[in-house]
Formats: sequence, structure tokens, C-alpha cells
Amino acid sequence: MKILLYIILVTILLATSSARYGVVAQQSKVREYRIANEHRILEEFVTLLSIPNVASDHVNIRRNAALIIEMMRRRGLEPRLLEAGNSTVPPAVYGEWKVPGATRTIILYAHYDGQPTDPKQWAGTMPWQPTLRS
Repeated sequence: MKILLYIILVTILLATSSARYGVVAQQSKVREYRIANEHRILEEFVTLLSIPNVASDHVNIRRNAALIIEMMRRRGLEPRLLEAGNSTVPPAVYGEWKVPGATRTIILYAHYDGQPTDPKQWAGTMPWQPTLRS
């Protein structure tokens, strides 16, 4: 009985440690990518944050949508703009990344429109002027 328990314990430990190694290896790849591309990633993020995103500001909300579509294209997605049929409703940005042989679908959702802001209530910086602080 003790031998069986020992074998089960060793099997579990080996299985979890090898799975953990896969996670650590993937985290290392992500970290290396981020370090190598940090300036470009931050620059792109600042560009996005610099465009006013108030839903009622139709011109700028469409600029946001256009930039998001371009960002998605650069990452290999197939984006498109979905219109509501009402010009006062911001368009949705939809994108697909089709992977041959995939057995699951992952859905991510984020809204890109915000609420109006009163610049007088801001201390230091203004809205849509991203500032990096340490």
C-alpha cells in the first residue's frame, strides 16, 4: 500500500512540476517579448489614450475605432466595424483570429467609449494627455 501511495505521489509531483515548467516557460517568452517591444507597446498605448473617447463625440469615437481596427490588423486579426444603424450609437469593433484546427472559441470584450469629463476637475494633467509617472 505504501509503495502504491508513493508511486501516486511521485506521479502527481512530476505531472504538476512539468505543467508548471510549461507555464514558467510561457511567462518567460511573454516577458522577453514585452521587454524587446516595450517602447513600441507604450507608444501605441499612448496614441490610443490620446484620442478622446467620449461616446457622444462621433468624430473622435470613430478615430478610436479606426485605430483599434489597425491595431488588430497588425496582430493578425480580421477586424471589421459593426454599425448600429443609428449614427448616435458608437460602432462596435469586431475581430476574429481564425486558427486552423482550433477546438475552442475564446471571446474577449472591452468597450472603448467613455464618459464625458470636466477638465477643470483634473489636477496636474488633462484628460487624453497620457502621463507616465514612476
